[in-house]
Amino acid sequence: MSSRDTARPLESSLPACCNPHSRCRISVIVPTRNRPVLLERMLAHIVSQTFDAIEVIVVDDCSDSPTRLAYVGMQQQFGSRLRLIELGAAGGPGFGPSLARNTGIQAATGQIITFCDDDDIWTSDTHLAAMAEVFDSQPDVDLYIANQIAVSHLGVTERAHWLPALVALMAHRPRTHLHGYRVALDELVRGGGFAQLNIVALRKSTAESIGGFWTRTSYEEDRDFFWRAADAARVVFFNPDLVAQHNVPDPARQSNLSRSFSQPERWLLSALVSQHIAMSVNSTAIRRLCQVYEGDILRHLSRYWSGQGRHALGMQYARRALAARASLKWALYTSVLAARQLIRGRA
Repeated sequence: MSSRDTARPLESSLPACCNPHSRCRISVIVPTRNRPVLLERMLAHIVSQTFDAIEVIVVDDCSDSPTRLAYVGMQQQFGSRLRLIELGAAGGPGFGPSLARNTGIQAATGQIITFCDDDDIWTSDTHLAAMAEVFDSQPDVDLYIANQIAVSHLGVTERAHWLPALVALMAHRPRTHLHGYRVALDELVRGGGFAQLNIVALRKSTAESIGGFWTRTSYEEDRDFFWRAADAARVVFFNPDLVAQHNVPDPARQSNLSRSFSQPERWLLSALVSQHIAMSVNSTAIRRLCQVYEGDILRHLSRYWSGQGRHALGMQYARRALAARASLKWALYTSVLAARQLIRGRA
């Protein structure tokens, strides 16, 4: 693997810092591959941030030669706080988002690490300033999450809040800080889902303590990273303000990495990620969450393969699902499958 890390001085693109006394320096890590138009749009939103004690580390995962030239042009446009790291040879197969982000974490000089995907945007100009204020004023906060909307490729809002249950849970209590709440780990689990990387920040020391991203998967690596980071954090802070927009990939486009897997493959990878989280954390609540999620995934697989006429495989996953998440309804379903399997064996 080869890399190039260069920065060209051009400071005028970025605004003056709104808090020159902040002790925080923030490293923004952006993995990308062959998406210059989207990346330039995303960088333009970072430029509008009112907090400027930042470095933006763009990790180019084997983009083709024309794209790499475009990225060098962006480096010149956005100034010395934009660092470009090239992984591998132009047009190569790519190392995946986990290794790309780990490369960014390793190169980061900031005490705080945050992320933004190249096809998403930050919509709040004060997002980084609020984040820095929380980390400055509360030195035991290791993990910070905010809120975002999700918009389809057709421009339709699919989710008005990324973690609606957590927003509702916190809404009835007074804020512990101007920007939000200190959240207990069991509350975070009850909030459901996980914070997508666009709205996650953590101390670099925390990211390093969990070994960064798990490079064995290129699917749901963000869920794996988030729950391991939450488990390692001394305190988790939640800012319910909307700060970002996640642009949901067009399901018809195979160029999106997650869509390059078939549906059964995605379910299998989800189950594997759940097992990896469970074996990596100390929290009983997180492990239980992973077990429930894995049980749901295995149920999907059972129904899928039974629907495809592969009844023995459907039965196999039904039993695994029952072991992961027992219920009377699913026990009856599994018994029916077993009876049908027995009848077919005698026919």
